[in-house]
Amino acid sequence: MKYIVKLELKNPVIRSDYRRTIISFFKKAISSYMDGYFYDELYKSGAKKKSFVWSIAFNKPSFKGEKIELEGNEVNMTLKFEEAQTALIYYSSLLNMKNKAFPIGDNNEISLKNIKMISEKEITDEYAVFKILSPICLKCHSRENKKDRYLTVEDDDFALELARKLKDDIPYMEEEIDTLRYDLSGLKKIIVPVYGLKIPVSIGNFIISGDKKILNHILKTGIGSKRNSGFGLVEQIV
Repeated sequence: MKYIVKLELKNPVIRSDYRRTIISFFKKAISSYMDGYFYDELYKSGAKKKSFVWSIAFNKPSFKGEKIELEGNEVNMTLKFEEAQTALIYYSSLLNMKNKAFPIGDNNEISLKNIKMISEKEITDEYAVFKILSPICLKCHSRENKKDRYLTVEDDDFALELARKLKDDIPYMEEEIDTLRYDLSGLKKIIVPVYGLKIPVSIGNFIISGDKKILNHILKTGIGSKRNSGFGLVEQIV
């Protein structure tokens, strides 16, 4: 399920680490809905319980260090959910926040103005060109040194790690995932701030050919790590 959420800032500026702000907004919505009945299930039991992916589109952003200055106050969010019940909980919770000012610091506020579900066409061919709307994050945890490593398109094992993440999502399609073919030449590496850290991610367009069930999985649920935190949402452009 896919939703478009219209948000509005009191002042046309937001922190560069805006994902923290949006996650706080989600938590406020869930904790306020039905006296927080779903909060523990969604935010204290791991990412699998709240499988969704989202992206933010700003109005002509100008990046100024720790702040992003915008040309207008409007902010558009795209939300996609794999599971209908989770989608209904978030939809109802967010709708309950309509026109309620949510403080985000620096004498600024954000509020929800509208949310609507829109249809998304199925991919019918075994080929798709995807545009990344929220950067692909690939986090690998080393059991040996217990450290995290973030891969980007500049790393030789980027495609292998993409495939591994897909196998975590849909383990019953491992053989089909192994036959996927990638064209990653339209991607580039950037650095983004996340909860006080600066992590490398990949943005741009990429091509995948292979089983259309896998392509539709990527379209509907995103790809990579930290999808609940504003990474990995894609749209089909061809």
